[in-house]
Amino acid sequence: MSPIRFGQIVVTVTILATLGCTTPKGLPSGAQLVGGGLQIDYEAPTDGTVILVEKVTGRMVATESLSSGSDFTFGPSSGVWAELLLTLFGTPSADGELTLQMPTNAVFQLYFVPTK
Repeated sequence: MSPIRFGQIVVTVTILATLGCTTPKGLPSGAQLVGGGLQIDYEAPTDGTVILVEKVTGRMVATESLSSGSDFTFGPSSGVWAELLLTLFGTPSADGELTLQMPTNAVFQLYFVPTK
């Protein structure tokens, strides 16, 4: 492999690794990824704020301030979350009612920002 080709590969891998490690646009600095999936249970280690993001669309779904030891629970089938997700991802049916058409590639991620 030529030195130029090897250098291009190293630069490409470095750029991809850096992009993969960044937090989504709009999150405060210091935001740490602490959970993800369709069911998230998280206990805050210190006072701070949790931010729930849908990664594919980049939508911030919710933010909530937590005290040390407080819990945050997310699940799309629970009442409050079901209503919120219907608002974000609902599609009008023929009769005008919203039905949840959550993308099959939806990825929910929970970030925690400790209070400084």
